[in-house]
Amino acid sequence: MTINNKVKQEQATHLYNQSPLLLIVTIMLTGLIVWRFQNDTNQLLVFLWAGLVLLLTAARVKLIFAFKQNRASRSPQFWLNIYSVAALLSGILWGMVLLFILVPSLHNDILLLSLIFIGMSAGSVVPSSTYLPCSFSFSTPIILPFAVYLLQQQETDLVLTGILLVLFLLSMLSFSVMVNRNILSSIRLRFENSDLLDDLKVQKELAEQANIDKSRFLAATSHDLRQPLHALDLYLGALQVQLAEDEHIALVNKASASSQALSELLNSLMDISRLDSGEVAINNQLFSLKHVIESVYGDFESLAQQKDITVELSLDDTQVKTDPILLSRMLRNLLSNAIKHNQGCTIQIIMTTQEDKVTITIKDSGRGIAVSELDNIFSEFYQLNNPERDRSKGLGLGLAIVKRLATLLDMTIEVNSDLGKGSEFSLTMPSELLSQQPESIAPILVDNIDLAGLFLIVIDDEEAVRDAIRTLLRAWGCEVLLASSEPELMSVLQQDNYPAPDIIISDYRLRENKVGTDAVLSVREHFKQTIPTIIITGDTSEVIETTVRQADCRLLLKPVNSQILRSQIEQLIA
Repeated sequence: MTINNKVKQEQATHLYNQSPLLLIVTIMLTGLIVWRFQNDTNQLLVFLWAGLVLLLTAARVKLIFAFKQNRASRSPQFWLNIYSVAALLSGILWGMVLLFILVPSLHNDILLLSLIFIGMSAGSVVPSSTYLPCSFSFSTPIILPFAVYLLQQQETDLVLTGILLVLFLLSMLSFSVMVNRNILSSIRLRFENSDLLDDLKVQKELAEQANIDKSRFLAATSHDLRQPLHALDLYLGALQVQLAEDEHIALVNKASASSQALSELLNSLMDISRLDSGEVAINNQLFSLKHVIESVYGDFESLAQQKDITVELSLDDTQVKTDPILLSRMLRNLLSNAIKHNQGCTIQIIMTTQEDKVTITIKDSGRGIAVSELDNIFSEFYQLNNPERDRSKGLGLGLAIVKRLATLLDMTIEVNSDLGKGSEFSLTMPSELLSQQPESIAPILVDNIDLAGLFLIVIDDEEAVRDAIRTLLRAWGCEVLLASSEPELMSVLQQDNYPAPDIIISDYRLRENKVGTDAVLSVREHFKQTIPTIIITGDTSEVIETTVRQADCRLLLKPVNSQILRSQIEQLIA
């Protein structure tokens, strides 16, 4: 429906909704006229006039019900036209009241009739001005005949009254035009705003759907993207073990660094995708904030020393209740940025507890950030002082992830910086005292363990991955049994007398819609013991994380390089 039709529909609705009150007043004034003049003139004529008024009123009541029930069956213009005709007939009947009264002298009743006619005209201005023809057709035939009658009289007072009635009529009609203009403008503006809001809603839904589709696309293709990268990392790890010359090792290290950079980009894109699509679940736990910070710092201690950066910790034993994994990711990104973008400075990690809040501040004395850039640093792929897109300076996604995680965990992230003096990032969260011993999430520290002689079962439906991981594990001195599916593995185990493996490594998604956790459970059932297991997947779904956790397995996200895989194996056998 066009805006013009909507406006007319609104006009008709307004007129018919206001009609009941006007009709009640009409009936009351009709009774007043009959009561006043029935004894002064021909009663038959008075009652005839009153009967015509009531008959028209009844017809208008029926018209109101017809509009309420069947408004959609006719155009808005039809209902406006028929209402205007009814208003014109009503105005004519009231204007003809003088013909029916036939009183020898109306001098004593001029004031009464003037008040009635003026009151009816004035009272109908606002309701009838919604549709201008309706207002004109009702007020004009009421006032004009009475004014003409008064202008024809000899008495000066009556002539002046007639003149005043004409002026009143003109002013009322002018006022109706003004009211009509304002009402139409208001109605039209409301519908235009409504259409704009509808368009905005549609565009917003399209944008949200596009974002969801983007996230789904990234999530759906992540497995295909991760598989070859996962195999590449394993091959590079195996090659590195077998090389003896420093020059060759250096080349492999460079290839590994490039692969690691691509892995970081892919992981960051997946993190952004999951956060935007709302797929990241929160697993709140009570834990020591100090342990998490020390664990994060431990991962960056070597890199800080390489860049001549001193890291100072000021921590206490404050306990918090939030997701330790997501919080750790935020702190890693913040500390990583502070180290990557500075050289030979001091970084302070300060924990401050105030009333019901605890704040972690990562403050450096490095190059700082210009005030004009502070609003942009949390945007995706936005990097400072890196026009050449040097990978060693990051990918421009770390702070975007921090911002999204802070919102997800109901935390606040603030940044203050002076160019040339350093930057300060503050993360604030609620603090709660423990009523029980918190769940420890301190890292498991193990020495470099010799893996020679370990027996591992590897399940993966990708031949390239199986070949790469076998090459790597054998380079470490391990014995390996490979299988592409659960049935193939169980068939081999049942035919040959294999001992229980020390560790199982399985891809999550296998052929024919099978999953690695089911294969692991079958192997454990076969050997009647719980075997340490690593599940590797390229899918970032929270459902998979929950499934793997319930199966008492460790989860690694593809691509997995040789250092990470060896570290996990060492921890499982430590």
